[in-house]
Amino acid sequence: MKTTVYKKWWLWVLIIAVIALVSTGIGMLVKPSGLSKYTSKEYKVTLKYPSDWVVNPEYEEKVQGNDGFFQLSAISGEGLSIDEVANIDAFHQLKPYGSNPQIIELTLEGLKVEEKARLIVPSADQEEEWNDQAAIIMKYPEAVKIGDSLYYYFILWADIEHIEEIGQTVLFTGKL
Repeated sequence: MKTTVYKKWWLWVLIIAVIALVSTGIGMLVKPSGLSKYTSKEYKVTLKYPSDWVVNPEYEEKVQGNDGFFQLSAISGEGLSIDEVANIDAFHQLKPYGSNPQIIELTLEGLKVEEKARLIVPSADQEEEWNDQAAIIMKYPEAVKIGDSLYYYFILWADIEHIEEIGQTVLFTGKL
């Protein structure tokens, strides 16, 4: 009698394991997950973004999907503090973040502890054409040469829903 109960117990464990495996496989097919790696030789960075996004051929260094986007840029900022650079971008005359954006100090895993980034969060009156764009500004460890100019600050633009998640994956890849 004991042998029959013991065999049935293992049968139930096997059935549960198969159900879990099949459920996981179906879940992966229904909703692809994961991140893809993006490398920019020009901006000297790598980052990760949702795998279902694609490069937008109409814009330089822009990747987007149905639920968001990111785009890379840089600003010279020579002799300026990160707060000054963030203010310049946040309160640009075109008002890309609305009339009253917030600038928040942000710790990113890829940066040195003493170097904080700045997150620019759009205000409620941001124009719809800006697609909920937010920004993270980071100081390069060393100035980067792009074309004939030196840039001291890197800018990641992305939709507000993805900006911090993508920003946490940014790594600087090299010197001039």
